[in-house]
Amino acid sequence: MTTSVGAAYKRPLADDRPTGPGSGRAGDPDREVEDLSRRIAEVVNSAGPGVRGDLREYAIELLKEETEQSDVAHESVGPAGPQPFNPLAIALLLVLAALPLLLSIVFAPVGLAVLVIAAIMALWGVIVTVFRRRT
Repeated sequence: MTTSVGAAYKRPLADDRPTGPGSGRAGDPDREVEDLSRRIAEVVNSAGPGVRGDLREYAIELLKEETEQSDVAHESVGPAGPQPFNPLAIALLLVLAALPLLLSIVFAPVGLAVLVIAAIMALWGVIVTVFRRRT
């Protein structure tokens, strides 16, 4: 028995499958897809020659959209939007930036101003955190 190493699995076509009562499972997705594709082909072929190409493209686009939407719906687990802004983190960074400025003689007023801004941001962050937990 010889088989090629790179041989890919090929799904049997509808013509290759046995037909008749009891030949397939009731909920076989392959058979359902084949039946639906035959119905779509009948509708497209029954249309006028000028509209067939447009109908074929429309059917393909609809199929892609519907299958992509269901894939995305199953994959989306994380939060949908961006995380809310909390100024408390910025206040901590401003405090770290203000400390060296306060220690220098020349930039002490600038360091004091940055420290005041950090205090305002910290107060804002605490207020936002308290009210967000209540609602």
